[in-house]
Amino acid sequence: MKADITNALIRCTRDDSLAQNAFECGREGMSIWVRELPECFNDILSDLSDIRPLLQKLRLNSSDYTLHIAATIDHDHIVSLPPELLTLAGDCGFSIELIGSPA
Repeated sequence: MKADITNALIRCTRDDSLAQNAFECGREGMSIWVRELPECFNDILSDLSDIRPLLQKLRLNSSDYTLHIAATIDHDHIVSLPPELLTLAGDCGFSIELIGSPA
């Protein structure tokens, strides 16, 4: 069995609406913006690359700017992040949080 992504999203907290064209407002009355992502690293990378200029703008004045990835992992497998995803995160200024649960 391999490690499988069970949930992926990117979110940020902002006091403006810069994210509104590519993200959904996560909580009414709060400035949390969320974009649900596919459950495959290649598709996540493609989706985020499509909005790269916006992601680069969001690095300014955002807090909790994070790509969250949840995956099921057994003791024989690891999650290996593609270098392109790490480069995108560095270029756009978001952190990556991995949450593993037993398969």
